[in-house]
Parts: sequence; C-alpha cells; structure tokens
Amino acid sequence: TIPPPPSPSPTFTLTPSPLPPTNTPLPTETPTAAMTLTPSRTPYAGAPRIVFTSNREKPDKAGLYIFDPETGDVTPMDVRIANAILPRWSPDGNSVLFAVPEVWNLYSVLADGSQLTRITDFRSNNADWSPDGTRIVFQSDHQNEPEDTPDIYILDLVSGEVTEILDDPPSVDFNPRWSPDGSRILFISNRNGSFDIYTMSVDGTDIVQVTDSKEQERSADWSPDGSRIVFSYSPGGPVANIYIINADGDVNSVVRLTDGNASDNYPTWSPDGQQVVFSSNRSGNWDLWVINADGSGLTQLTDDAFYDGYPHWGP
Repeated sequence: TIPPPPSPSPTFTLTPSPLPPTNTPLPTETPTAAMTLTPSRTPYAGAPRIVFTSNREKPDKAGLYIFDPETGDVTPMDVRIANAILPRWSPDGNSVLFAVPEVWNLYSVLADGSQLTRITDFRSNNADWSPDGTRIVFQSDHQNEPEDTPDIYILDLVSGEVTEILDDPPSVDFNPRWSPDGSRILFISNRNGSFDIYTMSVDGTDIVQVTDSKEQERSADWSPDGSRIVFSYSPGGPVANIYIINADGDVNSVVRLTDGNASDNYPTWSPDGQQVVFSSNRSGNWDLWVINADGSGLTQLTDDAFYDGYPHWGP
C-alpha cells in the first residue's frame, strides 16, 4: 500500500535489503554530495518523461523507472541502492532526487543511473528542488527523532548549509513543494486540526491556508505556471480522489478529477499543465494513471502485477 504521508517516516511494504554501513560508500557515490552536486543545464534527451517507483524487477526492491508517455516504454534506472521512493526530477531533467527508506536519507542520481550521490546523512524525505536546481526543500524530524513531528528544511546544495524554516510542534508539516517562480513553498499540515494545504514564503513566514476541509489532503503539487494546485483528498479510510484548486484557495475553483472507491494518490502535472499523472489501485493493483486537467480522458498507463507509484512528470 502507499505510505500515509502524515507519518514522519512512511512505511513502505516491500521487504528492504540491507544498506552498507554509513561509512562504506555506495557504488559510484559522490562522498561530498552537497559540495559537488552541480546539475547540468542541458536537458536530458527524451524528457519530458515520468519517473516512478516500482518493484517490477525484484519483489523485495523498490527501484526507480522511467515511463515514456509517447511510446509506453518502461526503462529501469538501475540505481545501485536498496530501495528508492518519492522521486523528483531536477528542473533540467538530468537528475532525480529520491529518498531511501531504510535510513531516510536523500540521494540524487543521473537519469542513466550513474553518479549516485548522498545528499543528507540524517532522517529526511519527501524532497523537492528549487526552480534553479541549487537548493532542495524537504521534511525531517531529525532534531528530536523519533519523538519530533516532521518539520520543513532547506538545503543549499552549493554551500551545504541546512536551514530549518518551519518548526511548529505538535503540528505535522510535510509534502513541501517549491513554487515554479521560486517565491513560495507548498506544504500540508494539521496545524488547524485536519490535514490541509498551506503555502509560505521561502523563509517560513507568511503562511497562508489554501484548503479547509474536515478530513485530509494527502499529497499536493503546483501546476507548471503556479496558478493551481493538484492534490489527493481522502474523506477517511483508504479512499482518496484527485482534485484541483486555484493557488489562492478560491473554493469556487475546485475541480474534482476522479471519484469512486479507489485510492488515488501522489498527483503531479504534465509539463504543459494539461494532464495529471497519479498512482491508484482502481484496477486492483497499484499502477500509474493519467487524466486531463478538466477531468476527462482517464487512462491507465501501466498494467502489471507489481507496485507502481510515486510518479513525477519531468520537465
């Protein structure tokens, strides 16, 4: 099943294989990640594509894969690591940022599976890139783990400086996503009771509530132009559907994309803002689905016996 995002450390159901000790470098790992990560500005050939997590090659390993929307081809990234979840394309389409659940560290890797780089060495996950690719925002409870609730941090990939921008216990703050113009960060929080969507300035000030629901928003993402937010909403239990709302929170702008008794989660936009990809068990298994931003054209992208989830559509 998909891990519940409100948890500071989502539980993945695959059986993990052990990582080497932290003082033993993983194959091709860059030892000083924060100082050496310099994303190329040349778009990777073949983008835009969808990166996602699947155990299709090894049932006990959650690997990274790339889905080509034009051909339907699925290509493994061959990342030499135990498990990889929550992948996010870099702004130039060259690299993928992801979390390793065994240790809850963040890593990056080139789209061809090379240059595996550890970004953090403390509990951290659910990360996103700044629009210029020089910083990442992520959630972490590392200050008082495991008692603390998730807080929001920013890491400068050039200097290695880590800044905590949001720390409001006992609130759970998670799912940080950088706005396309770099000025704000979206996140989900239960600071007012239920799990709702908020945005804030990059320094953690000027917090604005976007949704006000009785139940919970599970995951959310900005549209490419920053004007709308797509999110997964659950009225309780395993059922969740996909919605869109204007970034200013206008209740009259809400569009419901999916319905039914399935669990539709982790929606992200196509680069042109016309479609949304998400993971769902509506076919009886966890697969990738796509739907137009007006709610039409629901289409199943993958159809196999394995877990396919956490999709992110590249630039």
